[in-house]
Amino acid sequence: MSERVFNLPNVISLLRVAAVPVVAWLILQQRWEAACWLFLAAAVSDGIDGLLARWLNQLTQLGAALDTVADKALGLVTLVMLTQAHAIPLWVTLAILLRDSVIVLGALSYRGLAGHLEIHPTWLGKTHMFAEFTLLALVLGGLAGLLALDDWRQPLFVTVFAIAVVSGVQYVWIWGAKARRERADPSRSDALH
Repeated sequence: MSERVFNLPNVISLLRVAAVPVVAWLILQQRWEAACWLFLAAAVSDGIDGLLARWLNQLTQLGAALDTVADKALGLVTLVMLTQAHAIPLWVTLAILLRDSVIVLGALSYRGLAGHLEIHPTWLGKTHMFAEFTLLALVLGGLAGLLALDDWRQPLFVTVFAIAVVSGVQYVWIWGAKARRERADPSRSDALH
């Protein structure tokens, strides 16, 4: 029996993907309040689609892929656009981009070595995503005049930078350990935890 891919959680994920270019355009136009509210709505929809997929028993491979693509696209596009607008320092953006590149390259390398790949985010990876989205929402809120971030801006940047670096190092360690186990016992097929 095939999965029913056209379901409410997947539609919500598709709407989040569709919101990405709109958020980018709003940032380009310096329509900060609209960008902030749309970003927040899209970010909140991430939790809603996952919750609905579990409650309605509508978990699909397409839904899992859409969710990941939507999260990464929303986070990275917003991050790059805000960096271009000089609202987020380049060193924070580079740390996040390097972390994500390490994860993707590690996953591809492991798949090439082992021939299979099953990824489960770590608690630190989830913490990083939460911190990144919180940073983006707060910066947008500050630009929109909804929040006063002056005293919190630098500590926020340093915190997200540190979480990105530590999370990236954790993934390097995990991928390295998995690769060593795979070389020692190629029949072993455990998941990334």
